Amino acid sequence: MEPRIKIQIDARHEKVNFGKRKEVTYVVPQISNSNIRERFYYAIAHLVWEVQLPQHSTNLVKVIYDSERVSVSFLDYLLLQKGVEFKRLKS
Repeated sequence: MEPRIKIQIDARHEKVNFGKRKEVTYVVPQISNSNIRERFYYAIAHLVWEVQLPQHSTNLVKVIYDSERVSVSFLDYLLLQKGVEFKRLKS
């Protein structure tokens, strides 16, 4: 059996590029329904930085995403695949 060696990497001074953050707003008519809310969130949450669901009776959902990682049309596609009815506002 060979001896094990621990290597420690000091990355405190590394500069990380997080890409270009952009935002898009969706109008989701039934977002107050918990089933629709969960389908919306789980369809795209793993690809975006932030999903801001409405707190009050508004139907607007703001999504902040990395434009170098994912496109808005792909987010639309994922929402359609989950059966979420929506309209994207012009950004």
